[in-house]
Amino acid sequence: MSSHDVVIVGAAPAGSLAALVLARAGHRVALLDRAAFPRTKVCGNCVNPVAWDIWQQLGLTESYEALPHHEVTGFTVNCEGRFVFEQTFHSRRRAPRAIAREVLDDWLCREAQAAGAEFFPETTVTGVDPNRGTVQTSRGEFTGKLIFGADGRNSLVARQSGLMPPPRRCHRVAWQTSIPAPADLDNQVHMHLFEEGYFGYCRYSPTHAVISMVLDSRRTQDPFLLARRIFPRFMEQDWLRMNPITRAPARNGTGRVWLIGDAARVVEPFTGEGISFALSTGHLAAQAAIKALARSDIASAFKSYDRSHRRLYRRKVWVNAFVRWGLTTPSYTVRILRVMERAPAIVSFLSHRVHAT
Repeated sequence: MSSHDVVIVGAAPAGSLAALVLARAGHRVALLDRAAFPRTKVCGNCVNPVAWDIWQQLGLTESYEALPHHEVTGFTVNCEGRFVFEQTFHSRRRAPRAIAREVLDDWLCREAQAAGAEFFPETTVTGVDPNRGTVQTSRGEFTGKLIFGADGRNSLVARQSGLMPPPRRCHRVAWQTSIPAPADLDNQVHMHLFEEGYFGYCRYSPTHAVISMVLDSRRTQDPFLLARRIFPRFMEQDWLRMNPITRAPARNGTGRVWLIGDAARVVEPFTGEGISFALSTGHLAAQAAIKALARSDIASAFKSYDRSHRRLYRRKVWVNAFVRWGLTTPSYTVRILRVMERAPAIVSFLSHRVHAT
């Protein structure tokens, strides 16, 4: 048995950031992940400017700036192959960046280890007891005064702790692959909407681009066919797959178990806010946990975290929710795009709410 102050399941941005903050505060942290790092992950690879505030607070700005990346200068939206509008980000100082997830996640995980967190890769979680504070794994049992579930939208921690909402059938599936960047590809994110779903692509390095796609499985289950509409010479690729895209929010915690990142709440990938929400919730939970451990009062600290979590999403998620509503109702999407074509100021307003720089 391995005993820690906090056991964190999942070493993606939410889990690694929480581990870093807790370890810097002097707490014994076990960070578990079923994968060997570095590893790839289904994601658009774009990091929202909100992250700059977190890096600054934690003294990680220089380290983050040194990561291999590609600056994102704006985005375009196209519908059924027809250009609709283009938005340029005015600030370059704290603009969004495209960073491969194997680079970003590995960097954060190493920063957590440098702060004192113990990392256990290739560790499969098989059970969680929220009352005893135990996590059963392929490496044996871990115990913690707190357990953070940072293991994504299909969180085992949430299911084992009774926090996951009742399952709802979701026909939308996410796909992702990397390709050699076309010679004429600029520094923008290019979004394409179709009846079957949508996809975006952008550079994340001087030589490669990422294609991220969300498809309605009732219409098609082959991302290759959709990619060929935009890239006629597109060669068959290996694709990563993830679902569900849509899921009701889970309860944020019970007893010793708290949820962070996608384990707690999933957002629509279209706006590129997933990583920023994960970082923010990991930071909030870690700060609340430090108070909980200092005062031996987990219940009060969880209430504080729960309030902060709800306030964060209440303030930030409304644009994302509006976009999701439009994307899941194709007839509405077309009407909305027609309005935005005639009133580009609406696009600028919505963009600023998501990518304020």
